Amino acid sequence: MDDPIQTYDFIKDIIKGRKDDIVGLAVPNGDRLTLSKGKSKYTYIISLLLIMGPYHFAKNACITITHKIKKKLGSFGWINDPTIIGYAKSQNIEIKRIKSPNNEEFRKYLESLNLDIIINQSQSFIKKDLLKIPKIGVLNRHNALLPKNRGRLTPFWALYKGEKETGVSIHFVEESLDSGDIIVQKKYTISKKDTFNTLVKKNYSFASQAMLDALKKLEQKTNQFFPNDDHLATYNSTPSLKEAIDYRWKKLKRQL
Repeated sequence: MDDPIQTYDFIKDIIKGRKDDIVGLAVPNGDRLTLSKGKSKYTYIISLLLIMGPYHFAKNACITITHKIKKKLGSFGWINDPTIIGYAKSQNIEIKRIKSPNNEEFRKYLESLNLDIIINQSQSFIKKDLLKIPKIGVLNRHNALLPKNRGRLTPFWALYKGEKETGVSIHFVEESLDSGDIIVQKKYTISKKDTFNTLVKKNYSFASQAMLDALKKLEQKTNQFFPNDDHLATYNSTPSLKEAIDYRWKKLKRQL
């Protein structure tokens, strides 16, 4: 997805590392504020303000707004395209703008490419018909130590639950949420000084290398994967406003 805060650099690093192997880049509609049906975007935004704190929330908002302005200027040809699409084009990588990864027309296009691997970083649940297209599989980066903390906003939940460690998992995608064997996992200890923002930053400092390591591992045709055991799994949804308030209150009490 076209996300200037974290995903752009993650995808850019993968392009740099495996440019000669990349067939194309597809960018679907939607962004990090795309929620499941019945979830309030405005409540989510307020929850993010509480979780991130005013400074980091404002900083990310400024980055996002600036990106949208530059994107509009780029569409008129007044400046270089600042999006991940613009970067991919500069590397002569074919681009597709799509409604959803599960779109039938896009799926038929993918079927024509004889793909080994698809890397998914969209907000969509990938359906069975797409999952069976690549010969090796569909891969996902998840900001948690699977099978624990499947779902959204995992750095928040690791802190909310008082966990001692977290990290990044690169795993095969299946139809179930964040299931599929784990190919590579990077972990680190959560310190008392860590916040949601520091965990996100640490996770993305590992993420692109973890994905490149996973691709190398698959290239070597190893089957030494880690089980993503459903029986050990924990699941998280979008934090409620009450949970965000609880989290902020606990942080304030520790500072007093």
